[in-house]
Amino acid sequence: AWFPILRGRHSFSTIAKIQETTQLLLDAFSYENHIFVQPLKVWKRYSPTMFMPHEYEPDTGDFTPLTDGIRASKFYTAIQNLQDDIEETQLDSWDRFFTLAHQKLQAGTLRKRELQLMRDVIMTRDDRLREMINTYFHAEDYFMIRNRMVGTGMIGGKACGMLLARKIIHAELPKYREHMEPHDSFFIGSDVYYTYLVENNCWQTRVKQRTKDGYFSAAKELKASIENGVFPENIREQFRRLLTYFGQSPIIVRSSSILEDGFGNAFAGKYESVFCPNMGDLETRLSAFEHAVKIVYASTMDPAALEYRLQRGMEKRDEQMALLVQRVSGSYYPPYFMPHAAGVGFSYSTYKFMEEMDASKGMLRLVMGLGTKAVDRTVGDYPRLVSLDMPTALLKSDSSYRHKFSQHKLDVLDLEACEEKEIAFEDMMPLLPNYVCQTLLNHDYETERSFRDRGIHRSIFYVGCDGLTGNETFTAMMKDVLATLQKIYAHPVDIEYTVNLGENGDFMVNFLQCRPLQTCQGDKQIKLPTITDDEAILFHCKGSSMGASRREPVDIIVNIDPYAYYNYPYATKPQVAKIVGQINEYYKHSKKRLLLLTPGRIGTSSPELGVPVTFGEISNFNTICEVAYSKAGYMPELSYGSHMFQDLVEADILYVALFENKHRLHFSPEFLEKHFENQLSALFPQDAHLSHMIQVYQVDKAMLYHDFEKEETICLFDF
Repeated sequence: AWFPILRGRHSFSTIAKIQETTQLLLDAFSYENHIFVQPLKVWKRYSPTMFMPHEYEPDTGDFTPLTDGIRASKFYTAIQNLQDDIEETQLDSWDRFFTLAHQKLQAGTLRKRELQLMRDVIMTRDDRLREMINTYFHAEDYFMIRNRMVGTGMIGGKACGMLLARKIIHAELPKYREHMEPHDSFFIGSDVYYTYLVENNCWQTRVKQRTKDGYFSAAKELKASIENGVFPENIREQFRRLLTYFGQSPIIVRSSSILEDGFGNAFAGKYESVFCPNMGDLETRLSAFEHAVKIVYASTMDPAALEYRLQRGMEKRDEQMALLVQRVSGSYYPPYFMPHAAGVGFSYSTYKFMEEMDASKGMLRLVMGLGTKAVDRTVGDYPRLVSLDMPTALLKSDSSYRHKFSQHKLDVLDLEACEEKEIAFEDMMPLLPNYVCQTLLNHDYETERSFRDRGIHRSIFYVGCDGLTGNETFTAMMKDVLATLQKIYAHPVDIEYTVNLGENGDFMVNFLQCRPLQTCQGDKQIKLPTITDDEAILFHCKGSSMGASRREPVDIIVNIDPYAYYNYPYATKPQVAKIVGQINEYYKHSKKRLLLLTPGRIGTSSPELGVPVTFGEISNFNTICEVAYSKAGYMPELSYGSHMFQDLVEADILYVALFENKHRLHFSPEFLEKHFENQLSALFPQDAHLSHMIQVYQVDKAMLYHDFEKEETICLFDF
């Protein structure tokens, strides 16, 4: 027997009871002569594509799963038009307010005050964002958001920024609408976070954690309780509704706290985001989804997040965690799922990675696969940097150099293993259509020529993305989007995006995030000293620094010897990061100005590339210098746009890269040992055995000069 159920006419509990007892539950859509079917429940049956949306082919009578990003995007456009106006029945005061407001809208009696109240209770507390929302949002937009919410409360900063940016682009740049992938996100309201804490007896621990003494000490206990909690059944039913909507499309659970992505407080990388491959039957998917939500909730108690809030004087402010649940945009190439390309964009670039670039025109970090490679500092992988005033320009034209400093591995979702995975791009190539490879992969002609000279005919590729950077429509769109958002925000912005490619040169961009970008204010005039004595210079470099202009004394210099660090056992290298953190904490309230000299990259997860410090372990330093040491393979990486670099910019920490090339005009670390005494043993006697590797110098008459416009930095002593 088959029973039709009209969508949006029944309460959650009614649909939940039907779904619990029926053997088969299907969602059916008819839109512009297309018929789509999406299974929501199939009893005792499973396949990797079973719960994906299917399109009916009338010529053959077949139902074909939508496995590619372009067709899936069109499907979600269709059902969004059908579903957004549907209100499902819920019985509480929150929904009675929205139901009454909707009735007034239909009757033409909805007042401005009621519109503002909807904005204030679900969108934002930021006055600047509220003004933009007033301009670009209509009443229907608030009801669309409410219909996609789990629970009550606000949707948080990340969700608000994403929605606002999309409305701005849609209104101000209509010519690009055909290249914009629609969003079909869901929102877990901020009240659910507090409900979860109360339901799991965490509230007293939460109160203790909000005190000065318990701020860090109680956080560990609260985090453990959050990770092991249980959701109320009514929330779980709404989670099921969310999951049945997405079917087997992979999703990502992202933090969207009330304070996040606001003006001056990006919280970049401070909270977790968790991919859910979303495979298996509904209860299996529900269990994985709940685990992901708990991970994001628990990340509010991570030391880096706590330190970030403390530094900005927000430790006492209400930090409820809302969540943004997004469908992962991409295509399915069994067993892997990924967007063809992704990345981050900036309307203004603080760091000029090419001398001739116009930083005010914006820049992109572009990668193949999931966008995690664009924001994390990973081993041996480099995103494509695109200056939007000259998008096809290259740092160097020879293909061997570009091959070496390119992306060698892709982040993808393995839907069979149900996990995020890093794979070599060569392993993905046989699975990809030719048009994708032609757009994103480049030939290494120099290496191919070298092979031919030896009688070997072999094609060598690397991820260069020249097909995208050479697509004038794509680069013009990204340039216009960033410029428009900056104009409306009256502030530089950064965005996250994905790109899916079509066979005929078509492309679709999905805008996932937008937030105000904290930038260096470099208009301060600094007169650099006239250098007369090289012996008094610690370092002098040009074209390899990032930060606002400054002239300031240096009181403490911490130096990590690259040779000693290289020879330190690999398994214990993270201990060096902990000692740096101890030094950072020791001088926290001293008002002394600290400078760190460290080999290779900071913030890397790979100790062989540098000291794996977190931002919380260097947050009180005023200047960070990454030092090249080719004998051990240590190399700075000017990865502007990564989470670590965004932290440095927000904290107004000067970054300096001391390469072994023309940018480094002078570097004399031996000067410190010659004139000053290492204080490590006196400060931390338990770590005295590491004095040969870690030096802490209290220096006299040291001055640091940095000119933003000239990109020149000098640290010297005036004896």
